[in-house]
Amino acid sequence: MLPGIKQAIFPRRYVQGPGALKYAGKLVSIFSKKPLVMGGERALAAVEKHGLFKSFEAAGIKYVKEKFGVPPWGPESCDEEIDRLVKIGRENNVDGVVAVGGGKAIDTGKAVADKLGTEVIIIPTIAAQDAPTSALSVIYTPDHVFKEYRFFPKNPAIVLVDSKVIAEAPARWLAAGMGDAASKKFEGEAVVRTGSKNLAVAPEWFGVSTDFSLTIARLQYDRLLQYGEAAMASVRAKAVTPALEAIIETNILWSGIAFESTGLAAAHSIYDGFTVIEELIPEEYRPVHGELVNFGALVQLAMEDAPKDLIVNHMIWSHSVGLPITFSELGFDETKLTDEHLWKVAEKATSPGETIHTQFFLYQGAKEIGPYKAIYDATELVFYALKYINELGHRVAEKYPRVPYEKTWTPYDAFIKYKKKE
Repeated sequence: MLPGIKQAIFPRRYVQGPGALKYAGKLVSIFSKKPLVMGGERALAAVEKHGLFKSFEAAGIKYVKEKFGVPPWGPESCDEEIDRLVKIGRENNVDGVVAVGGGKAIDTGKAVADKLGTEVIIIPTIAAQDAPTSALSVIYTPDHVFKEYRFFPKNPAIVLVDSKVIAEAPARWLAAGMGDAASKKFEGEAVVRTGSKNLAVAPEWFGVSTDFSLTIARLQYDRLLQYGEAAMASVRAKAVTPALEAIIETNILWSGIAFESTGLAAAHSIYDGFTVIEELIPEEYRPVHGELVNFGALVQLAMEDAPKDLIVNHMIWSHSVGLPITFSELGFDETKLTDEHLWKVAEKATSPGETIHTQFFLYQGAKEIGPYKAIYDATELVFYALKYINELGHRVAEKYPRVPYEKTWTPYDAFIKYKKKE
């Protein structure tokens, strides 16, 4: 690796295993005596079942419990919900935040803790993404359109994962976490290829990837190939197995270190692009973050002119764990999905500030020398790659059918329904 300032950042403590919530009180008391505990209704019920609040009480922790995602905007990591929870925290003089649940609750909890000036402890109830370990939050509008990445000066104090809780969650969430994690190899390599900065940002954005974080980004992909299918079988059976433990750690810890300390590229920008047309899909069929990111990784590979075998093999693996590889599998009606829709996705994905600009052919940080400058139309590149991956995905799907996540699927949170009640 070339000489230069490198930087890697981490949570201070990561704890994982069956029954880990029994130790929550002792661990949380290191950083907080009166935390605001916030999370979705089902998430709070899950951790209560496995002993979180009993552990707090045994440790003498005086907590304030508040449901995440109340009307009118519902469970969305938006400024309105952040400000509501900050107000509750200040009124109750809390000295910490415990964020319980999935990515939205976790990102909201980190933003709330930052505004309160306290530590944040993360207790994920699903392994659907790598938000738990990072010092940033993804912020949306109340209507779930991507707004910004918000960076913080500290990573979470503790990430506490009870694998029994993860095993009892819907299998789809584990697969989504694998889709999110898988992208980190391709995105990390793209970032390092251009020498772009990573996402270790606050208080100052001055570092690039370490060898360690790039190695993690690459090795985690091998773990996904090795343990992915077995982990899906485990979570369908609600069983804690070595394979499931391996994938939980990969989805949360390895992937978190990889994206934050190595960096992101096109795959996550494609996800951001899809948020502008997701209203075309009925709520109960909408794809989740990791599914769209995984599709975005395929689009990135197409844009990079990656070998076709690499793209096809990733599609086959995706189907083996249930991840979608076509527009229709994502939930779109392809008879109604027009080029105008796809162009909107491409425009959003290539807008200023998106991580796609770390790609070598779009690298905005490069200085122009004489006539040498990028001549690619980034929006057009994404537009055509979207269409190509969908076509190739259909052909792969015919030969390697998708393995279903589970027999039935109940949306985790249908936040738009809150608005319909108003």
